[in-house]
Amino acid sequence: MAVIYTRWDYSDAIYWIDIDGRRELLIADPEIACSQPIPLSSRPRPPILPRTVDYREETGIYYMQDIYAGPGLAGIPRGTIKKLRVVTIDFRAAGIGSNESYGPAGDSLSSTPVSIGNGCWDPKTILGDAVLHDDGSACFEVPSKTPVYFQALDASGYAVQTMRSWSTLQPGEAVSCVGCHESKNTAPLAGNVPTLAMAHGPQTLAPFHGSPRGFSFAQEIQPILDTHCIRCHSNSTPDPSAPVRQDSDKAAFSLLGRTVPDFQAKRRWSEAYLALTESTPKLDGGAYQGNPNGRWIRWISAQSEPNMLPPYHAGASRSPLMQFLDAGHEGVALNLEEKEKIAAWIDLLVPFCGNYTEGHLWNEDEFRLYEHFVKKRRRMQIIEQQNIRELIAQ
Repeated sequence: MAVIYTRWDYSDAIYWIDIDGRRELLIADPEIACSQPIPLSSRPRPPILPRTVDYREETGIYYMQDIYAGPGLAGIPRGTIKKLRVVTIDFRAAGIGSNESYGPAGDSLSSTPVSIGNGCWDPKTILGDAVLHDDGSACFEVPSKTPVYFQALDASGYAVQTMRSWSTLQPGEAVSCVGCHESKNTAPLAGNVPTLAMAHGPQTLAPFHGSPRGFSFAQEIQPILDTHCIRCHSNSTPDPSAPVRQDSDKAAFSLLGRTVPDFQAKRRWSEAYLALTESTPKLDGGAYQGNPNGRWIRWISAQSEPNMLPPYHAGASRSPLMQFLDAGHEGVALNLEEKEKIAAWIDLLVPFCGNYTEGHLWNEDEFRLYEHFVKKRRRMQIIEQQNIRELIAQ
């Protein structure tokens, strides 16, 4: 016999039913829902688990047993991954302006966009790099209550694989994973040998060329272009699809920082940004749309295939611009910091803004609206901090 429930006169009912389908009504009440019934029986009291949150702390700990475990790095030789990049994202406080992304995952609208269409949806801040030990293990601290995701980097600083979701730790919380994109039901790898990460303990993140800050094209990339590129690339007509004229003092497109208005996205992009991302406005006069598989830059589109992407699917490692620069185009020689910043910009999905207000094309009312919700968010944070202080003092 079995006990089931069914819908009857807009209420739930529970029946006894035998193997032949004969049934008998046990209970039906139009005022009391009977959905998801649970049979009651005596059972041992479940254990009381210790609290995993310590509000006196400001960080949490991530531990990875072996990055080469799991399908995320299938086919990648052990030793390829040199470090883990830890990135945090910021969520908009209000929607002002918009653009669209298109691709295998469908269409999407991005409010308060920080990049052209098909670029990233949120400002990116590189918190730093985590040590990856020779056995593929890692253990590191991150700020608590901060959404983070990880990128596995090779010796060139290129992203081999990118986590396309995010994780957040509470204060004092510790979370572990087996490897790269393994199933959440995967058990730890067998063996009693402690990992090197366990032996060394939690590591602090190594900074990415300075303290953490929102990755801004104008602040991180444009100075590099100003130093090495604009003496030739100063044509005011952005046309990156035209042939590069090696014998001319003016190349086929502009890498200047002059701004270009986008009235739908309500942003002022730069000529250099639009040229490198091969962005053009939609035919109906809409927002600028980038080409994630362009001549120079190939990044993981915001609407790329939802399934797990293979290693080295796109990014700096697949962008002809990086090979072009490595070859010393027109005698240009970038230093390590400059190369790593350009590669990071591509692997972060070509952000333009380091925060939601940078390069805005808002009127006074729109700016006040955004600030209203930012202040509201801050007030909630102050209330939360006060509640935590009172809890700790108990």
